[in-house]
Amino acid sequence: MLIRTRSTSFYFLCVYLILLVQIGAGAAGADELPAKDRIVVMITVDGFPAWIWNDPYLAVPNLRKLAANGATANAMKVSNPSVTWPNHTTLVTGVPPAKHGVLYNGLLTHPGTDTPPVIAQWRDKKELVRVPTVYDLAFQAGLTTAHVDWIPTTNATTFNWDFPERPNPQGVIEQEMVKAGIVSAPDVVDFNKRNPQWRDMVWTDAAAYIVKAHKPNFILFHLLNTDATNHKYGPGTWASYTAYAYADSCIRVVMDAVEAAGLKDRATFFIVTDHGFKTAKRSIQANVVLRKAGLLKTVGPMKVICDAYTVAEGGSAMVYITDPAKRIELAPKVKSVLAGVEGIAQVVEPADYHAFGYPTPKENNQSPDFLLFAKPDYSFSASANGDLDVVDLAADAYKGNHGYINTDPQLDGIFIASGYGISPGARLDHITNLDVAPTVAKVLGLQMPNVDGRVLTEILK
Repeated sequence: MLIRTRSTSFYFLCVYLILLVQIGAGAAGADELPAKDRIVVMITVDGFPAWIWNDPYLAVPNLRKLAANGATANAMKVSNPSVTWPNHTTLVTGVPPAKHGVLYNGLLTHPGTDTPPVIAQWRDKKELVRVPTVYDLAFQAGLTTAHVDWIPTTNATTFNWDFPERPNPQGVIEQEMVKAGIVSAPDVVDFNKRNPQWRDMVWTDAAAYIVKAHKPNFILFHLLNTDATNHKYGPGTWASYTAYAYADSCIRVVMDAVEAAGLKDRATFFIVTDHGFKTAKRSIQANVVLRKAGLLKTVGPMKVICDAYTVAEGGSAMVYITDPAKRIELAPKVKSVLAGVEGIAQVVEPADYHAFGYPTPKENNQSPDFLLFAKPDYSFSASANGDLDVVDLAADAYKGNHGYINTDPQLDGIFIASGYGISPGARLDHITNLDVAPTVAKVLGLQMPNVDGRVLTEILK
């Protein structure tokens, strides 16, 4: 016969409470899927400004659905320079170009002391990216990784599967897709000769194929046609809006692939961009200014011999004194001739580069001797021909530009997160693209040390 006392009753109450806690903890653990059983899909729509996304009549129903069921930001500040490769690198590293090292859509090289610098594309990722990426960390943690058209990733060793911007006819995924009848072998060989809409279609097919056939834990996917269309026709035009609608349909294909793979309930989507877009009316010909000042001369239609040269990046430009031995002598003259040119808002010196997210030339030899930013309605041209410092944009010139200073709200981009682990209805005001990589890492169960961004805890469950 058990005689109940106050102490024995207290004992059984304690045991009961402990059991409840253990059962609750077990239930919570059951709800938390490990990263190896999930998929994170990060998609960049190249050149997608927040000001276009905020138009309620933009026809992007699939993105609207992801946003309605997930989290969004009113605007995402991008990094300087506001061009494609540097910002794609910021999105996966959580640090600005001053730290990750990517300043161009390629690697800027210095071929000679009297010749212009050259941007070499398709150099190895390890030559370009100086810090760890979130896909590096995922791969090292034993998660499977993939990318389609992500840059810069040439010869990256931390992807299990890829279909790059320049497909490899001998590549594993390329051959699997040819065998499956998704793309033809000749089209893989001649891929970059095709129009950007067709390439986006094949990249989309590649992303869908990788998801269904290989079920990676983390896949990066870059859509490019929107950038080409905005450059050619201008942002906010009918052509521009049609390009975003097409990108939306491509994203739907990937969403359907996730569902077909049985991963819908364990998938997290991040939809972001690399930069916004602006229009310009006049073109600043900084190399003409240098030529007229005796710092540059043209030899025939193609060759340039120079002491100084400007690399145009749309709304910004990089100025290089090509012979380091002449830098002290020529720097004051170069700055003086450029400072008063119509349309140039700022001539920035290396001492101020960190404030703009650029490395100094001592930290990275791709960095310029001077940095130029354009005023609204102006962009930079690389041309060294003619006698005018500034000209009206030609009919065949880019109608849309990026590369402007990242404090310009028209350069702000989109941010959407939706799916597993994301709080539905979470709304943020302004974030930066530095925040994307650490947030993705958190969703993947990883930690990213030494980043400048933060985990967007407000959008996480």
